[in-house]
Amino acid sequence: MAQGFKLKSNNKNPKKSKPTHQKKQLSKGRKSFATKGKKAVAAREETQTTKDINRKNEAAVAARAVGAGNTFYLKDIKEAGKKEIGKKKENLRKKESKSVKMSERLKEQLNKLK
Repeated sequence: MAQGFKLKSNNKNPKKSKPTHQKKQLSKGRKSFATKGKKAVAAREETQTTKDINRKNEAAVAARAVGAGNTFYLKDIKEAGKKEIGKKKENLRKKESKSVKMSERLKEQLNKLK
C-alpha cells in the first residue's frame, strides 16, 4: 500500500454535523421565562379552571367518603363532603317534587277531559 492513501467512505464525520439550537438555560433565579400578553392571560385562565375542577372533584370525593360512613379526621374535607351531600339531596328533592307536580297536573287535565 502507498503511504497517505485513504479510502473515502459514505459515512459523514459526526464531528462536522450541524450545531443544534439550544434553549437558554438559567443557572440561578427563576426556572423559566415568564409568559407575556395573550399567553399569560390564557395560562392564568387555564390554571383557574384547573383549580375549580380540582375543588369540585375533591368535594365529590369527600361526599362519597363521608357518605360511606368512614371516620374522617380532616375537618375541611369533612365539611365539604357534608355540603356536597346536602346539595345533591336538595337537587334530588327538587327533581322529585317537579315530577310529582307534573304528574298531578297531567292527571287533573285528564280528569277534565273525561
